[in-house]
Amino acid sequence: MKRLRRHSVMAVLLLLTASLRVEAQGKIKIAIWEFENHTEHRYWFSNDLGPAARDQIDTEFSENSTLSSKFSVIERDKLSLVLKEQGLGASGAVDPTTAAKVGKILGVKYILIGGIDKFSIDNTKGAVGALGVGGNLVQSSATINMRMIDTTTAERLVSISSDGEVKKGGGFFKGTSLSRDAEWGIASETVKKVSKAVVAKFVGGGYLDRLSGTMTVTQNEGKVIKVDGAKAWINLGANAGIKMGDKFNIFNVGEALIDPDSGRKLGADEKQTGNGTVTEVQSEYAVMTLSGTGKAKDTVRKQ
Repeated sequence: MKRLRRHSVMAVLLLLTASLRVEAQGKIKIAIWEFENHTEHRYWFSNDLGPAARDQIDTEFSENSTLSSKFSVIERDKLSLVLKEQGLGASGAVDPTTAAKVGKILGVKYILIGGIDKFSIDNTKGAVGALGVGGNLVQSSATINMRMIDTTTAERLVSISSDGEVKKGGGFFKGTSLSRDAEWGIASETVKKVSKAVVAKFVGGGYLDRLSGTMTVTQNEGKVIKVDGAKAWINLGANAGIKMGDKFNIFNVGEALIDPDSGRKLGADEKQTGNGTVTEVQSEYAVMTLSGTGKAKDTVRKQ
């Protein structure tokens, strides 16, 4: 009986693992670029506004059930490593062609870019009496834009923006002003609120339906199964959206790159060793003609 229960548990675990693998393969990979700050008025925390918007939108794509079922967001460290290798910053002005180029290297279908178009904090005070005791109203407002770029065409498919505000009230004494913590508190709350609104508009505004024609579920990265002469077998097939004539680059992924200060994995050394064109497609694998070299377990990425 114990052996039967153990086998039953193992069977359930295998089924769960298989279902999770299928679910992961069915998701569309996207990357979220750092958001720019286009505001004219500068605050001491201005450099933190863009990253705050980017982080909140990343969170929304993970926590929103509709988005998390359709999209898989690549790790930020992986994006930063590719940008560094290409001589690009994670923030700053970027055109669709550049974003598409980075997207193809990463094997992602879409790249999200955007920025803070407007941001302001107004502190209105009203004193009562000679002692200067009174109240104030702090109002913070922001406008955030988000754009989605198709890496296969460098076309901007979605461009939306939302705005919003946060109000806070309280008492004050003459000579006091808003503290730095209070300023950043209302600023970050505003960015969070408007970032949520942008994503909600993306989900509920029919934009996903508009993308349906371009959202072919294609897995762009896989592994070499084996190599025999000028042929290479890869673990991507028709179920992953692979078609005859698709072209792949082959990479040898070397030692992991570890940040000596934080211990975080930043990526790995990669060297392109070859490429290939798909000549045969089965449901779970494909065969391609090989140019250059490759070996089992090498990484393949769709061109």
